[in-house]
Amino acid sequence: MLQDRRKGAIRALDESDRPHLYWHGVDDDGRIWLFETVIDDGGEYWPVRHAELGSDGLARRYSWRHLQDEHGFLAEGPIYPDDFGLNSLTEEEFDTLWAAISR
Repeated sequence: MLQDRRKGAIRALDESDRPHLYWHGVDDDGRIWLFETVIDDGGEYWPVRHAELGSDGLARRYSWRHLQDEHGFLAEGPIYPDDFGLNSLTEEEFDTLWAAISR
C-alpha cells in the first residue's frame, strides 16, 4: 500500500543520521508553521515533522506517526524554506514549540 511505503520512507529519514534542520514561519493569515526537515542525497529538505497553529486556534501536528487527517497532511515532497519565508530554529527551540502546540 502506498501509504505504508510513504510512512516507512519518512520514518527511515527521521531516524537516519542525516542532518535535521528546523524551521518556523507565519503566513499572511497569522498561521504559525513549524517544520523539521531532513536533507536527502540531492540536497532537498524533506519534512519529517510539521505542525501548524491556525488563526482558528486549532493545532495540527503531522509526522510518520500521523500522516494526515481531515485538516491537513505532512507534505508529500520536499519544501524549500526560502520559498515559504521560513526562519531557522535550533532543535531545542523546535522541540519546545512542538510540545507547546500539542497542549
